[in-house]
Amino acid sequence: MANSDKHYESIARQIGAANLLALRTSTGMSQPHFAAVIGLSDRALRRYERGERELPQRTRLAIIQAFKIDPLASDQLAAELGFAATDLSSRPIGQKTKDGNFWKSLRRESQDFRKRNYSPLGQLFLKIRDEVYFCATIYFMMQNIALAFDLPFGFEINGINWMFLGSFGVILLLLPSVVAELPIIKASQYILRNSKARMSP
Repeated sequence: MANSDKHYESIARQIGAANLLALRTSTGMSQPHFAAVIGLSDRALRRYERGERELPQRTRLAIIQAFKIDPLASDQLAAELGFAATDLSSRPIGQKTKDGNFWKSLRRESQDFRKRNYSPLGQLFLKIRDEVYFCATIYFMMQNIALAFDLPFGFEINGINWMFLGSFGVILLLLPSVVAELPIIKASQYILRNSKARMSP
């Protein structure tokens, strides 16, 4: 029994460490900044990220409150322990979040995160960045569709479509900062849960 307990604790530490590191990376925060947000010292955060200690309940709740993500989700822990078929949701199946509501709530969480961590001017710059990235992506997609179907689209100077090249450059330039803000862990967990639910009989 003692060996089993140690095995469970080891798995919990590994999951917590991996999720904690992935969460901090996805936010783009430095270790000191992230540690301050969840009320830890830099040294303690490093130990948790290395899996040397299991996340205490207080820290786990602080992470949930700040980022709306549980770094040691029960369903993920159950899957690692071989209890993947067990439904640990505290809500009735009929009340589970629909796809549309989930993505809307994810967007609201991202907006709340910006309000907590950026000044009004910083939020304005991020909004402009989002719109520029969106326009560049749409133009790039439309240009590719036009090329695929040999349709006239875009503007060429000396045989070069500078807007097409420019949109591609903008996408490459802004992609890292856009991805850094995405709640990758939560979205991935949601997609995986849905995939498993569809595959199970």
